Amino acid sequence: MSPAPVDYSNSTALVTGGSSGIGQAIATELVARGIARLVIVAHNREKLDKAAEELKQSATGTSGSKLEVKTISADLASRDAAEQIKSQVEGWGWNVDILVNNAGLARKQQFGLKGENDVSLRTVDVMVRAVIDLSLHFLPGMVERGSGGLLNVCSTACYQPVPFTAMYAASKAFMLSWSQAIREENIDTGVRIAMIVPGITETNLDGQGHGERRGALDAVGIDKPETVAKAAVDAYEENAAQKIVGWNNWAMQTALSLVPDSIKASMVASARGKPEDSDDIGASGRSFMVPEESLSYDFALLTNNSLVAYRRRTEELDLAS
Repeated sequence: MSPAPVDYSNSTALVTGGSSGIGQAIATELVARGIARLVIVAHNREKLDKAAEELKQSATGTSGSKLEVKTISADLASRDAAEQIKSQVEGWGWNVDILVNNAGLARKQQFGLKGENDVSLRTVDVMVRAVIDLSLHFLPGMVERGSGGLLNVCSTACYQPVPFTAMYAASKAFMLSWSQAIREENIDTGVRIAMIVPGITETNLDGQGHGERRGALDAVGIDKPETVAKAAVDAYEENAAQKIVGWNNWAMQTALSLVPDSIKASMVASARGKPEDSDDIGASGRSFMVPEESLSYDFALLTNNSLVAYRRRTEELDLAS
């Protein structure tokens, strides 16, 4: 059974990590398409309130002027976060029709060293367990109603091992496999299971991109959050199994798919350097809850440098043969 066309005018969407970056951009795109009710979830109350006000303003004078926006401040690493979110939504008398699993967490670290175990476990809690937990809370109702669905925000990091951000990339690889599997399980339910795969996304770049890092960004291309958001909501409407944003990202991943994972891991490690050679990932340093696109510089650098390193290694092998 193919999913029916999306009726935004009678739908509720819940977006995790919805107070900034791609999450807020997706929320804004949903407002533009006429979503009736919107719940944004994040950790920072101040950012949540600011984002909610901006979303309401974006709906003013449009068909979405009757938009209802609610916010939930929650730490998705907490074991009771999903239950807390579900209870609040049910308390408002709402059903979640569109669940956007977007929240992410990452820090550049060497796994198992320097007391970083808590960060590794929190990464799994936010990017794996919370995704499963929220989906288990809301997906059954969607199946029962025969409508609605999940929009899973992945990353091109899902396609290769990423040393020194191992937990982040592995969590995204989980999302890739899990999302495609449950999509097939729900193929005849009328429920959408869609996944968007953004690459490098421009967010708060002013004053941050200089020299080699800026050059790496320019080399592989940068997408704006609004571009990713439009592609994401399009992917949801199309029920796309995995939609890579931008021809440049598609071409890059096609090229990298020809390189063995063991070689890619070695090249990525060389391109990135050890944690002590670089700042923590995330605009706010050691912040646990960071938007996906705060990883842009490191992934741009590792992707660009990895391809350069691969070309050099290939040339060396040719000379030696």
